[in-house]
Amino acid sequence: MVFSLYIFTEDQQKKIERAKRNKKEFLYIGHYVAVTGEYVLKIGTTNDLQRRASEHTRNYHRTPNYPMPADSAFVYDDFIPLSHYSTLRFEENNKEMYKNAGFGEYLNNDRFIFKEKPSICTIKIRKTYEIAL
Repeated sequence: MVFSLYIFTEDQQKKIERAKRNKKEFLYIGHYVAVTGEYVLKIGTTNDLQRRASEHTRNYHRTPNYPMPADSAFVYDDFIPLSHYSTLRFEENNKEMYKNAGFGEYLNNDRFIFKEKPSICTIKIRKTYEIAL
C-alpha cells in the first residue's frame, strides 16, 4: 500500500518553514497502533519530518516486534525545532527519563510499548512540555 505525503496543519507548516530557514532540526513524539493493539510511542530526531514519517511507516510495517497494520501510518503527536546538538541530547535525556520512570515497555529504536494509549506524554527540555496524545 502506498501512502500519500504526511499532512501538516497550517500552523505546523509555518513552524517547519521557520525552523528550516533557521537550520533547525526536530525532536518529535509520534505513534502508531500495532497489529496486536498495543500503542507504540516513538521519540526521535530528524531534519525532515515528511521523509521520516514515510520511513517509519515503511519500516514499521515490516518489523518483527509490534508491526504496524498494512492500512495505517506513523502519526506525529508533536515536534519541537532545536539545534542539531540539542535534538540529540534531549532525545537521549527524555528516553532515559522514560526508561527510569517505567513509562511503558522500552523496545529497540526508541519505542515505548503500552497496552493502552496514555493520556499525556511529558518532554523536558528547559521547560516541561505536556503533550496530549
